[in-house]
Formats: sequence, structure tokens, C-alpha cells
Amino acid sequence: MTKEIFETVNHETIYKLSVTNKNNVTISCLSYGANWYELLVPTEHGPQNLILNFSKVADYQRINPYLNMSIGRTAGRIGHGKFNLNGKEISVPQNEGDNTLHGGPHGFHNTNWESAVDGQVITFTKNITADYDQYPGNLAVKITYTLTDDNQVLIDYYATADADGIFNPTNHAYFNLNTTDQNVKNLTLQLRSSHHLALDEEKIPTGETIANAQTPFNFQTTKTIGAAIDHMQDTDEKGLDDVYLIDDHSENEPIAILKNPDENIAVEIYAERNGIVMFTANKFGAEQPFIDKTGQPYVGVALESQTVPNAVFDPNFGDISIHQDETKHYQTKYQIKF
Repeated sequence: MTKEIFETVNHETIYKLSVTNKNNVTISCLSYGANWYELLVPTEHGPQNLILNFSKVADYQRINPYLNMSIGRTAGRIGHGKFNLNGKEISVPQNEGDNTLHGGPHGFHNTNWESAVDGQVITFTKNITADYDQYPGNLAVKITYTLTDDNQVLIDYYATADADGIFNPTNHAYFNLNTTDQNVKNLTLQLRSSHHLALDEEKIPTGETIANAQTPFNFQTTKTIGAAIDHMQDTDEKGLDDVYLIDDHSENEPIAILKNPDENIAVEIYAERNGIVMFTANKFGAEQPFIDKTGQPYVGVALESQTVPNAVFDPNFGDISIHQDETKHYQTKYQIKF
């Protein structure tokens, strides 16, 4: 395990923290954004990073502020930056037109976290105050990344509130399981989902759901990501940026299986929450200076486990509330196979 200085930005020290297991799998994180920086697996080509990353903090700040970042207090979009809490309308800062995206302008992603590494666990902590991000109440937040000796990465999110509020975190990692420099259209995906959310033109949920069967959105049986993308070229998005509802399942069943069948590398995702956002980096380009991958459309795929964003206005879609003196805990598990 190591903790070293990655960079100094505006007189703040950004740390890189790393742990390695007995199988020579390494995960690294940055204190800036509690960022998942590397997922290195041994291959015949040498250590291969299965997630996208940049070499400088400035690239995250200027070009892609959510790349591999911890996201909170709330993942996804809050329409018009407004929601009801205890019968009162609450307004939070908007940062995407009239809407609040991924926690707003002072979300978890652009915060430098207190950090430590001990054994196989990387820990980030921060007191997120209402004065800082303009959400109700203060949150004491802890995010841990654990690498096990059976090649699992566990991301745990803990928050304790001093007043009623909302909490719906995720991680915005972009996966690319190719050891060569190519996009992710060749990767296969299976999603435990029969429906996705209907979204309006600003990607705010309408409250309706749409069946995936017999549409390009259907990944209930394994297929390539490229097969879906190729059937979406007549849409404005030209790919996926959608919220999937996860079907009922047991805790030992993955909600998603992403695989490179040519190189026999796979990531299985396990979570108890009812949604996963899939984004296929549809309009990424050469302006994104990734390490080891050329910036291009479909260079990565994000699979963000969370409670679906409808929950902010409809409790039938889940509960993202956190109450005074309550501690909430969520976990996402990634089983790495190679």
C-alpha cells in the first residue's frame, strides 16, 4: 500500500493512494473527488488499466469533471433543482441549465477529501456542510475502496446527517476492458433489467417506464454494446445515456456483467439498489487526453449503480431520504475476472 503526492492544485495537496492484492491486482484512487483512478490487472501485455483516467487534475476540472469520480450528495438530475422534503419545497443550486446534476456545482466530485490507506482499504472522509453545497443539513461522509484477495473491489458509502435531507451516491467509473487502444463496442453486456426510465428532452425522468424487450435497450440476454449503439444512430444521442430499473434479484446475482470475450476479461457488478445508469461516452473526442486510450466516441462505458432519480419526486421508485442522526450505508461490489 502507498500514499504519495499526485499533484498540488491551488495550494492543496492531491494524494494518490494504492493497494495491491496477492494476485497483482492494483487499485489506485485520488483524494480529489475520491476518484477511482486505476484498476490494474496483470495481462500478457503487462499491467492493464480497465478504467479511463487522465494524468492531470486540471483535465478533470476543465474537460470531464465526473470521470471516475465519487458522485453525491445525489447522483443524476434533479429537475429545476427542486424537490419536496417534509412537506416543504427545497431548492438546490443548478449546474446544468435549470437542473441540478450529480450533486450540483459543489458535489463530491470537485472536493479534495481527507484520505488514508490501511491494509487493503483506501478511506476518504469529509464533512459536507449545508453552507458548502446548499443541500439541507450537514453530512459526515466516508467512502471506502476495498480490494480483496479474490479480486473484488468494494465501494462503500456512509453518511451521517444532523438534519433531514437526501443521499444517493454513486461512482462514475468509465470501463474499457480492451488491452488495445479501441472503443468499447466489442464488449458484451448483460443487464438484469426489463425496463428503463422515460426521460424528457433535458434527461429528467417523466415518471413513466419503458419495456426494454425488442428494443436496442435490451441487454437481458448478453449482446455487444456496439449492437445497441448501431441501432441508435438515428437518435440525437447516437448511443446510450439512460437509467435502467434493476429487476428483483438475490444478493449473489450480479446486476451487470461487462466482458471482453476476446481477452476473457470481465467485471461483474453487484448492488442492492434499484437502478443503474449506462452511458456510452457517445460524443467524447480527441479533446479528452486519456492515458493509454485515444479520445473518441464510445471510448468507455459507465455503469453507475444508484437509486433511480425518480425517487426524488416519487417514493414508489425508492427512498433516498436520510434523517436526522441517521447513518446510511450503500455498497457496490465489482468482481474482476481475468
